[in-house]
Amino acid sequence: MNTTNRLSVLYQCPECDQRYLDERRCPDCHLFCRRIGVGAPCPHCDEPVVISDLNPQEANMTPT
Repeated sequence: MNTTNRLSVLYQCPECDQRYLDERRCPDCHLFCRRIGVGAPCPHCDEPVVISDLNPQEANMTPT
């Protein structure tokens, strides 16, 4: 899946804690995942990360 320059919705399985981009159901646990926030693959390790994990100060900013 190529998500370059595209933000996705990040979901996390309540059972196994695996994170998925734009996938609402865990394929292993067969449970619906909870929405974590807007995210993308990490440029270094390709694991799904939430934007607020990368820059917590920016996540708390409100647009003016």
